[in-house]
Amino acid sequence: MNSKYIIFVSGLLASGKTTFSKYLSNELGLLLINKDYIKEILCETVGFSNREENLKLSEATHEIMRHVAVNCMKIGLPLILESNFNSSDAEYFSNEMQKYAYTPIHVVLTGDKGILYVRFMKRWKDRHWAHKSFDAHSENFKNDFFNQIEGWERFDISGEKIIIDTTNFTDVLYDDILEKINKLINKV
Repeated sequence: MNSKYIIFVSGLLASGKTTFSKYLSNELGLLLINKDYIKEILCETVGFSNREENLKLSEATHEIMRHVAVNCMKIGLPLILESNFNSSDAEYFSNEMQKYAYTPIHVVLTGDKGILYVRFMKRWKDRHWAHKSFDAHSENFKNDFFNQIEGWERFDISGEKIIIDTTNFTDVLYDDILEKINKLINKV
């Protein structure tokens, strides 16, 4: 079996990306590179004092994620990348995967945007401060939330795609999804 694959876990805010990617990492025994965890470490180490500095830390987070992923590809390790990726990420990773003959498996978590917004607001008070450089309770935030997530829906990486509706977490059958992913891995 070829081990040259990346499982991309992408999707909308509050769709359960982190929980699902941790489940996959545990079940498959694969390295998980999680954008939020990297950013939290950077913020705790370097800090930030305003929104602009926080956005620079976000950029650094993406660069670290890319760097580690490419180094894994150089030595033939499979891995899981979890983030709210954008279209420039798709172009970057497509080029690197082609260079190292890697196969993408794309898991997209989505759901009813209104329900995801409510879920996001409920978890706001418990979020790490690295993700709170803006006021989620401002008048414009709800519009910003919906506008921002549209960009994340544009992450399109070639290869097999599994779309998971997480509107209701109790409807998500992790073991069935894992079986689909294992079948895709065995085709690599």
